[in-house]
Amino acid sequence: MKTSFLFLCLCLSLSLGNPLFADVSITSSLPAKTFLLYEGIPLRMEITNRTGEDLHFGVADARDAILLRMRDTRNGVIPTTQTPILSEPWIIPDGETSVRTFDLLQLFQVTRAQSYRCLQHVQVGEDGYSGKPLMFDVVTGIEHRSVKRRKTDRVFTLYGINRNNGDELMLRVTNFNETMNLATFFLERHLRHYPPYIRMNKEGDVATLHYVRPNMAVLCQFESDGTPVGRTYYQVTPGTPIRLLEHPEQGFLVQGAERLDSDGGAATSGGRE
Repeated sequence: MKTSFLFLCLCLSLSLGNPLFADVSITSSLPAKTFLLYEGIPLRMEITNRTGEDLHFGVADARDAILLRMRDTRNGVIPTTQTPILSEPWIIPDGETSVRTFDLLQLFQVTRAQSYRCLQHVQVGEDGYSGKPLMFDVVTGIEHRSVKRRKTDRVFTLYGINRNNGDELMLRVTNFNETMNLATFFLERHLRHYPPYIRMNKEGDVATLHYVRPNMAVLCQFESDGTPVGRTYYQVTPGTPIRLLEHPEQGFLVQGAERLDSDGGAATSGGRE
């Protein structure tokens, strides 16, 4: 009888320590393990509430709180920015699961290319719950080419980065002196052995053109201040060179390729969408 009682206590202890029986469970993830410096780093947090009462995060005088921390490989603390973790309340009813995404670039001063570790913690009254630490790398990438326009105080630079088992192309927008990073955009996957193109027209608008497959290229367009305009896909004949030109009237023109419509069929070539 004594042995059975001790075995029952052990089983109960293991059950209470199992995350499946926790009052609050946290599942966090990142879309990649590598990010370009100054690119957004979206942390996805999924919280399941089994406490028996609603959770109130980001509410004045609430007993519940979400804490995010960033550290480097030497366990040094990465300073936070002035941006609050929650811009609006996050209420999770009992028995439900809710998801939010947090941009770590906006919350922490990620200004160096190095490895980082993100820690997530949820405080519910006197109880604390932690998610699995997430490791990721921030890299400088490969600089391809850039265009500058002093009149609009903008520099547009193409960067290559290897991740998710392939190469990707990014566009970074800075001020003319390159002392302030204004935005970073993901353009598409990139075939490295085909160099990308970038061009600025007389109005200061910018377009990029690069291969996503041997028979397909994509044109991405931006206004002079860096605001995205859209992207257009083109069918390319392997071995036939393509060129990115300024349109004689407005926008840009892709020469040597045939524009694809939204259904993947061929349409007319060139022009700004």
